[in-house]
Amino acid sequence: MQFNLQRLRFERMSRLIPQEKVAEALGISRSYYHRKETGKAKMTIEEFGIIIDVLGIPKNEIINFFTTEVPEREQNTA
Repeated sequence: MQFNLQRLRFERMSRLIPQEKVAEALGISRSYYHRKETGKAKMTIEEFGIIIDVLGIPKNEIINFFTTEVPEREQNTA
């Protein structure tokens, strides 16, 4: 099972939350967060939990961010 990074990005953008705000909550740079959001850097489950909180996603909707079919370019293989 993989994070659905495309869904994560869509939810962030639809809530008009800039990458800078999410990166600040994670204690990383915006550019490093961008790498995580695009699958170029690994995202931990702990980071995912922080992001869900920043985005205001209800806990019962977390399952919507996991999939078994993720495009290879978005997979966290690092």
